[in-house]
This record gives sequence, C-alpha cells and structure tokens, in this order.
Amino acid sequence: MMKIAHVIWSLKAGGSEAMLVDIANHQALSDDITIIIGSSIVDQIVLKGLSDRVKVRIMGRPAGSCNPWYLLKVLYALRTLKPDIVHAHQESFIAILRFLCFRKVLTVHDTNLSPQLAHKYDAVYTISEAVRNVLKRKNPDALSTVISNGICFSAVKVKTSYGHLPFRIVQIGRLQHEIKGQDILLNAMKYLIDIIRKGHVLIDFVGEGPSLEFLEGLSEELGMAKWCRFIGRQSRGMIYDNLHTYDLLVQPSRYEGFGLTVVEAMAARVPVLVSNIEGPMEIIAGGEYGYFFKAGDYADCSEQVINVMKNSQEVNFPEKLRRNAEYAKSRFDIANTAKKYLEEYRKVIGD
Repeated sequence: MMKIAHVIWSLKAGGSEAMLVDIANHQALSDDITIIIGSSIVDQIVLKGLSDRVKVRIMGRPAGSCNPWYLLKVLYALRTLKPDIVHAHQESFIAILRFLCFRKVLTVHDTNLSPQLAHKYDAVYTISEAVRNVLKRKNPDALSTVISNGICFSAVKVKTSYGHLPFRIVQIGRLQHEIKGQDILLNAMKYLIDIIRKGHVLIDFVGEGPSLEFLEGLSEELGMAKWCRFIGRQSRGMIYDNLHTYDLLVQPSRYEGFGLTVVEAMAARVPVLVSNIEGPMEIIAGGEYGYFFKAGDYADCSEQVINVMKNSQEVNFPEKLRRNAEYAKSRFDIANTAKKYLEEYRKVIGD
C-alpha cells in the first residue's frame, strides 16, 4: 500500500478539483490517500463528495495572503505524514516541496499556462495530448506522460429520446467568457433569433463566475433574455441527473486543456458541439464522435447548432449517440484514470 499526498491550493467546484475527488476516492480503495488543501477556499459540496477513506487537511490560507506561515503549515503536514509520493496539482508547489526528500509529481491541467518549473518534479503528467504539446513547446525540458481526465459513467443518467421541441441547449462551466467563450454562443444564437423567438430553442448556462453580469447584459442586448437562463452553480449530482434532459451541450471555449463537461454529455448520450481547439477536439477524436465549429466564429457555431437539430430527427441518431458514449467510456472512465496514476507513481518510487 502506497501513502499518497495530493496537494492543491483550493477545492472548488470545477474541472480539476472535482476530478481530484473522484481520483482520490478510487485510489483510496487500495492505498492511503490524503488531500492537503493550502487555502481556506473549500467548497463544502465538493468536500462532501470525498470518501470516508480519504483524509483531508486544510491549511486555511486566506485568499490573497502572502503570509509564509501557511506554507510552513503545508511543509509540516507533509513531514508528519511522510508520504511515499506527493502529487501536486499546481506547479507553484515546487517552491516548498523542494525542501522535502519525498518523490514529487505534477499534473498540468491547462493549455493557457506557461509552466517554467515543471522539470523540477520527478514526473509530470498532462491531461491531454493538447496540454502535453503546449508544455513541450513552452518548456522543452519538461517531459510528460498523458493521463486523460475521467468521470464515473455509471453515475450519469442516459438520454433515450431525441428530435423534440423546444430544443434545449446547455453550456456548463465557469462564467469567464474570455476563456470559456459563453459570449460566442450567445452571439451565435442571434443568427437563430427567429426560431428562438418562436420558443423553439432554449439555452441554460450552468455555472458562476465574474462574467455573469456581462453575459446577462449581452443576452438582453441580443433580445434573448426570455429564452436564456443563468441557473448558477449546480452540484455534480444534479448535473448528472439532468444532463439527459438537454438536446445539445455546447462548449465554445477559447482555451481548454481538456473539457470534462464534454465527456459528461457524451456519457449522457447528449450530442456535443465544441470549438475546434486541441483539447475538446481530442475528446471527440477530431470530429468522429461530436460536432465542432471554428473557434470564435459565431456564424459557424449557429450553422452547427442547426445541423445538430436536423440530425436529431434522423432514425439512426440514438445509435450514433450510443456509439459516442461507448467510445468515451473506453477512453475517459475515472477508474482507468486513477489506476493509471497509481501505475505511474510506482514507476517513480521504484516499487
């Protein structure tokens, strides 16, 4: 049994943090797992998702604090824990981990980062080929192994009926349009305003973030507020229970290292439409298992929405979505993700 410490600055509702919960839960079935959280930013809903087998230590650093006391607390926690390996989820942890003799590994989650210290870890993992390519380009000394993100497929309810109106579109993610591109989807919908005003298309944005006021204003400006809802952050359980009620998930990101919500929609047998950036395109195998549009192109996005609406009327459409779900499960099951990490840890510690 390995003793593994995951270190992360915060535990919020979101891609990498929520997935860490799933990974830790699976790893705790066979190994001794502790999560050390550097800050006081801890989402209680996410925290409650952890198994009783997973131990948690919260250091409590206030947001924006530069007090070195909290870094010393992380060091002390690790020294007393004496793990076989420390798995960091932000590159900056090397500033304190370098004082420890434990094996150290890092996961890089984002294509919009410029890691400079990744090569100082004993091993580096990337969540997709897209992230590995960016890391290699920005830091040639940092060799990495791809371990894809994953979800628990059995927890997601499955869609069985297609081709109905109103056509319900969902976008899930932090409301930060400069990265997630929610404004692209809203602007794309202005090309479909006639069918929207007939009530044939409805759009839900799931998430919270700094762009909420801007996006609400944009929906008003475009005359779409009546058919566009911002329903705030929802628990993962709520999302998994309700994804199947939608007819399309759109992920219009400008930057995206992976795109876990795309996998979740595929698991629910909901068609997906993504911008043609590397991370999401990798998930849908270049377009074989999903739809895509030219990143930032409002008109192309709207055309693809119409394309999905038409295709959903076809008799063989449910079979296509079943095939997409099977492909996604073969690539992105959380059990495989957790197992792969354990295998890689053993290589690092020489077990």
